[in-house]
Amino acid sequence: MRRLPNDTITLSLPEVTFETLFGDPNFPANAHGGNDSITINIESMTFVNVVGDTATLLDRSHGGNDTLRVNIRGPLNTVIVDGDAQSMSGHARGGNDTVIGDSTGSVRSGFTLYGDAEGAMSDHAQGGNDTVIGSFGGRSLNTLVGDAGTMSGDTHAGNDTLVALQTGQTGSALLYGDAFGLADHAHGGNDNLTFILGDEAQTGGGRLYGDGGGLSGEARGGNDTLTVVDLHGNLHFYSFLLIGDVDSMFGNAQGGNDVLTGGSYIDMLMGDARTYEPAAPGSITGGRDILNGKGGNDEMWGGPNSDIFAFDKGSGQDLIHDFNQGNNIVGSAAVEHDLIDVRDYGFADWTALKSLISEDGSGNAVIHLTASDTITLQGVQTADLHATDFIV
Repeated sequence: MRRLPNDTITLSLPEVTFETLFGDPNFPANAHGGNDSITINIESMTFVNVVGDTATLLDRSHGGNDTLRVNIRGPLNTVIVDGDAQSMSGHARGGNDTVIGDSTGSVRSGFTLYGDAEGAMSDHAQGGNDTVIGSFGGRSLNTLVGDAGTMSGDTHAGNDTLVALQTGQTGSALLYGDAFGLADHAHGGNDNLTFILGDEAQTGGGRLYGDGGGLSGEARGGNDTLTVVDLHGNLHFYSFLLIGDVDSMFGNAQGGNDVLTGGSYIDMLMGDARTYEPAAPGSITGGRDILNGKGGNDEMWGGPNSDIFAFDKGSGQDLIHDFNQGNNIVGSAAVEHDLIDVRDYGFADWTALKSLISEDGSGNAVIHLTASDTITLQGVQTADLHATDFIV
């Protein structure tokens, strides 16, 4: 396999520029891209598409291990960065890339960062193990994707690390561990997604998807870790949606075993998906997920399969929507055994905890952890709960 040279490129682009830049523009068939380092500094009113290797990786082509960085200085810019190519097919493989977007000194400038390809990954293509980092200023919507726009066939995503850092007062980001959609026999990677709220952050929101927007066919989600980090906890308004796999699961899709950890404010945590459309009763399988909303009044759905809901001191007034009920939504008759982990509260035993459980006006069991921390179990009565439902 022919290896292309390792290039170092630094460019500064003026205003009103439309550019598509490739790290290896003359890419022979089945070649191995160079390990390129590309830095682009852009001003305002600019559209830029930076691609680590070439437009399309075909057959047995292999992307290089590239470092791509775009620094956005002025307002009203649009930036797309692809770690390897604009599309991948055959047995092509992406490199292990580092993709960085930085608009900390800008407003109204959005970037979309892909670890591998902005378009389709098809056939047997495989994504690299990429690091995708986005630091963004105010009034911008940004998107970080671990692998590609879509994945189909027998594609396999890489094990990616995505980090979004909000440095301005306002802003938001969408994080997808693998792709916007995974179909056929596509398999998601084991990804790590983190949203960090900087010292100046005051308002905004974010959505973190362990895999993507949808799983269909026989597609499978990876075992992902989703985390929100507050550096100061002085926000005026913030909320997050964390979904372990995808927004929607179809057909015979299977979710991964995910770990979701919210922030200090209002979060919605879903172990597998928000909606389900099984091909037959029970054809969709959820993962064994761990959900912890941390602070704030959070809402949680474990989804199909047995999950763990964990609570730390100061957890707030939280609501579990589907305790031991997640399999019902996909028509599965399999036994489900969710657990509630309250070890951080230091109860002596089940007897001590049981005395703090009562029912609200609608007949839902409410666990009074402290005077200000409660867990409401929708559709569950006090008599339905036993020592085996808790980790004390």
